[in-house]
Amino acid sequence: MSLPSSSNPGQPAVQKQGTNIYTVMLILSFLALVTGTVLLAMELNRYGEYPQWRTPASAVGS
Repeated sequence: MSLPSSSNPGQPAVQKQGTNIYTVMLILSFLALVTGTVLLAMELNRYGEYPQWRTPASAVGS
């Protein structure tokens, strides 16, 4: 038995499944992770270059 051809006009069209609540929650959680990552990077940049714990004041005592 062969697979049905997609170009066969006698076959009904298969409708794509719509977006459900789990897809929306997945998108929202991804956006929350991206937002948190960007905000954390912005906060770390306020303290200077990497590594942030090596400040000029701590380098004097070394």
